[in-house]
Amino acid sequence: MKTRRASILVCLFLASVALLRSGKGEEGFVSLFDGMTLEGWDGKPGSWEVRDGAIWCTGEAKEKNWLVWRKEQPANFILRLEFRWEKGNSGVQVRSDDLGDWQITGYQVEVAESDAMGLWHHSLLAKDHPKKEVRHLMATAGQAAFIKEDGTKSVEKKADPAKVKAHYREHEWNSLEVIADGDTLIQKINGIEFSRVTDRDGEMSRKKGFIALQDHGKGCSVAFRNLRLKTLP
Repeated sequence: MKTRRASILVCLFLASVALLRSGKGEEGFVSLFDGMTLEGWDGKPGSWEVRDGAIWCTGEAKEKNWLVWRKEQPANFILRLEFRWEKGNSGVQVRSDDLGDWQITGYQVEVAESDAMGLWHHSLLAKDHPKKEVRHLMATAGQAAFIKEDGTKSVEKKADPAKVKAHYREHEWNSLEVIADGDTLIQKINGIEFSRVTDRDGEMSRKKGFIALQDHGKGCSVAFRNLRLKTLP
């Protein structure tokens, strides 16, 4: 009797895990990754692979490149995933523009060592871009940034950055939630809000765009799994 009961509990647990990975266990969420292939994704050959149910940077790329979700360019949404950082530099791109050759510019959530976590920045801005200073580091851990229509920025400290970053675990799986709703972008790691940006810059802000994963090259080792998306009104 005990053996049968234990078997039932194991089956229920495995079923719940399968539902989470498919996105079906969360109302309105759709899975972006089947756990076996890169169907729907477009990346530089040799730079990405599926291993043990996760998307990994192979570490072979010499330069930065992105794995792009091609099936849609969502506007308002909640993106949920798990990530594991081992070494190098990576990120999760949202509402971003495609420059070709697997190069993506736009809003990026940093994925790196603990000191860098919580960063919102604008990827691939030219060094001499007039708004580089404002947008390169839009917000960091514990901050809420507000970018006005003219491109100027104000920043409010919402929490102690060290206490926020303490919720992140290097070399382990962490959950990431990105909420894009209207002018505001929020990132949460392991259920804790790390930072947010409200962007009303008429020239630079984006209302929709690509989702992508970054491989910064030079031996980067980062993995992503359980990617799912819920569209908001």
